[in-house]
Amino acid sequence: MFELFDISKEEQDVILKQARRVLSGYRQLKKAYTISMPQAHTQHYSGVSTSKVARTSNESPELMRYLELGEKVEKIEQAVERVDNNEYLKNKYMKSNELSSWRLVELSGYGKTQYGIRLKVILFDFAVAYGIVDFSKYDFKVETVSVSRA
Repeated sequence: MFELFDISKEEQDVILKQARRVLSGYRQLKKAYTISMPQAHTQHYSGVSTSKVARTSNESPELMRYLELGEKVEKIEQAVERVDNNEYLKNKYMKSNELSSWRLVELSGYGKTQYGIRLKVILFDFAVAYGIVDFSKYDFKVETVSVSRA
């Protein structure tokens, strides 16, 4: 599927599985973030450190959990926004109401097979944007094409 990279089928499956795991946990993460500290939505905590080492006695564990969950939610949302055709990911993993697989296929306007292929490509793009894929481990394949005017 990803001919540009020297990635084996097994490695592709591992990457896609990790991307699915991150996205599948998004709804629960978002819910936990929302209910972890509801009063924090009305306040601004710009000067609070999220480092576990730099905690002061003024920072409550609830606030720290809220900020850590917020960072995770934001990282996933930012990675999804960097992906082209991210509506596939938003419909499948991020919307609060889960859609059935046949409804997702129907919304895409493609057949089930084509939808599956497109979703895998978009999941791989998410994996790259989220940082799951480490390109330093892979070689790029470059083919030269000569074009002549006849």
